[in-house]
Amino acid sequence: MAEKMEMHLLGSFYLRNKNAVLDEEILHSDKLTKILVYLIIHRDRAVLHQELMEVFGAGNSQNPQGALKNLMYRLRTALKVFGEEEYVCTSFGAYRWNPDVEVKTDYECFEKMVSEAADEKDETKKKELCRKAITEYRGNVFKRINRETWMLARVEEYRSLFIDLVKSLAIIYEKEKDWEELEHLCDQALSADPLDEDFHYWIVESLLEQNKNDMAILHYENASRMLYESLGIRTTEKMQSIFRKAVEKEKGDVKDIQILTAELEETEKPEGAFFCEYQNFLQIYRVEVRRNSRLGISEYLVLITLRRTDSVKREPEADSGLAEGIQILENILKEMLRVGDVVARYSFAQYIILLPICNYESSVMVAERIKTAFQRSIGKKRLELVYEVEELMDEKNLLEKEDGENGQ
Repeated sequence: MAEKMEMHLLGSFYLRNKNAVLDEEILHSDKLTKILVYLIIHRDRAVLHQELMEVFGAGNSQNPQGALKNLMYRLRTALKVFGEEEYVCTSFGAYRWNPDVEVKTDYECFEKMVSEAADEKDETKKKELCRKAITEYRGNVFKRINRETWMLARVEEYRSLFIDLVKSLAIIYEKEKDWEELEHLCDQALSADPLDEDFHYWIVESLLEQNKNDMAILHYENASRMLYESLGIRTTEKMQSIFRKAVEKEKGDVKDIQILTAELEETEKPEGAFFCEYQNFLQIYRVEVRRNSRLGISEYLVLITLRRTDSVKREPEADSGLAEGIQILENILKEMLRVGDVVARYSFAQYIILLPICNYESSVMVAERIKTAFQRSIGKKRLELVYEVEELMDEKNLLEKEDGENGQ
């Protein structure tokens, strides 16, 4: 009767049979762990010496064949904890996991569960299959091998399968209005992809439906900020619509005037400009346009952009020097702008500023002071600050713009 073993790669690593267990701590060697996993993953074939030397760096040795032979001797010694079976077989110019030793792997079980869930038409059964497969996942391939070139494709595949599973289950929970389970599920899924906007949408929606309005608004703001800083993008209209719903619901709660004024009062003495998310900035902007039209005064926006002065072209999000410059700029804005000025991050390398009760000349002076302070602060960094000053649009143009947006 063939011996049976079990190997786990997802979340953590171990190989076991009825007699013993081998894990990373017991093996106490990255190379032994990796070559053992490699042989079991490719247990359907003999693996050539040359392939193993290339994958595991034995080719860097002065005697690559000897280094590989020594590594396999150590592996066989470690495997003796399971019994006297020959777990690694030798053939001409190759090694192979003994085909008579059956190994059940968690990643293959996971793949099978995903396939069954995808094929299932009955929604109740599909929900249970998705839940079972998500439980099996336990996190992606363990850390010691998840960055190996021969493992990267699998890591991405399992992550994608997990995300698809979560989204299938989330759609079912949403239909069933099981908001608590939806929140827990998507919160768990963010560990696999913290920048997936669908997960953030479902979390905000589930919090909102559980009457956790303040938590829904806070989660949206944090998610929006993270997407700006990591990807340089704004949230989609779908995400913005659920945010507006959360804000309206928060305002719609019945409260007396004492509670209202207590909520409106700032807990700390205001210092410097008011920093907010772009969606909040947009609402403040529109209020100011209407106020200025009624009072017959002008008000100005300043758009500040950071860019490289050298010829090296980089993606802004991957440019550590630009990211450092953005942090310096943000600190300068906090120090130099007044109470009442409003600031928002417009894109990865841009800030937009609203300057109340400030004419064109004064707005330019403010922008020039910020530019001078920035250039003084960055030293020899090859960064440049440019700005544009623009008057707020009139109310007629604003209303036409809003009508166009509402008609979409």
